[in-house]
Amino acid sequence: MTKEFRIGRVLGIEISIDYTWFIIFFIVVAALSTGWFAHYLPNVAPGVRWLVAGLTTVLFFASVLLHELSHSVVAIRSGMSVSGITLFLFGGVSKLTDEPKSPGIELRMAIAGPLTSLVLAGVFLGLSVVLQASSGDILATVFRWLGITNGFLAAFNLLPGFPLDGGRVLRAGLWKWSSSLGEATRIASTFGQGLGILMIIGGILMLFRGGGFGSLWLAFIGWFLMQAAQSSYQQLMLRQALTGVPVSRMMTAEVDVVPADMTLDQVVHDYIMARNHPAFPVMEDGHVVGLLCINEVRGVPREDWPRVTARQVAVGLSERNTIAPAADAWDALIRMSQENCGRLLVTEGDVLRGILSRTDIMRLMRSRLQLGV
Repeated sequence: MTKEFRIGRVLGIEISIDYTWFIIFFIVVAALSTGWFAHYLPNVAPGVRWLVAGLTTVLFFASVLLHELSHSVVAIRSGMSVSGITLFLFGGVSKLTDEPKSPGIELRMAIAGPLTSLVLAGVFLGLSVVLQASSGDILATVFRWLGITNGFLAAFNLLPGFPLDGGRVLRAGLWKWSSSLGEATRIASTFGQGLGILMIIGGILMLFRGGGFGSLWLAFIGWFLMQAAQSSYQQLMLRQALTGVPVSRMMTAEVDVVPADMTLDQVVHDYIMARNHPAFPVMEDGHVVGLLCINEVRGVPREDWPRVTARQVAVGLSERNTIAPAADAWDALIRMSQENCGRLLVTEGDVLRGILSRTDIMRLMRSRLQLGV
């Protein structure tokens, strides 16, 4: 089951919401209605404050989306690929499928987000001043909070800790100086982990001094930043190790295949349970027609298994579940991350050449690490 759902496209970029986003959404709404708006709008009915808080939070996350869109637009114009943008617990993230080709591209992409947030801060604060002069108390209060928050968002993202925007600016400078993306990422990630540790310590100290929820949130963000910095560096190392390695070197060529007319009852007992694999190619008249994963079988009621065939529930061939033998292993891993069963059919047309799993890729990675190559 996926952790996020798609809500549409903006400028051709797919926008998704992670389920954790609803947690922060309701936290922000509650904090606004009982804090900011309760203080600045004391004469407004509580129900109205909650409604205004909800609308303000929507506008805030629209601002976060614009921040991420600016990153993505610069990346696309620089020849990079963006698989989408996801809003989640800590804001938003642009999902890039490759690294910038030069320090200059990295720098332009990094500063686009904070610049967008600063522009939004100026616009919202300007509107609040204009509306306050016109006695538009509620709207002025909404825009003042949005202006201040977007300014804070820009400032926080400019902190020099990878993968924050400021950390990416730092990485661009280190990359230019050292001519090594790997070394630049290592140093910038170290800064990110250090910044995360400082935030955790600061949050704990604030908690002992009666900081309440804000101190816990600071420590939580610090923990997330520390983990993100570490995983970002590991991902780059993994990317560099797998780029240029063809899928054909890792795939399993001898594949157990399921006949298209076999019932799910037979598939479960004769294949899934007997051979302990989570997915099988489905063959019909000597050609592969789809991929059958455990997830598809689980979606069919148990009493229907004797009547439903593998062909009826198998996922048809597409770019999401197939890859060519000559493709990069990194491209395969990226595609797998988007699939629930974590396997790809290695095909040429509708001819099956093999099957590739995450285990196959990790096995190669372990061998290369052990040999130091």
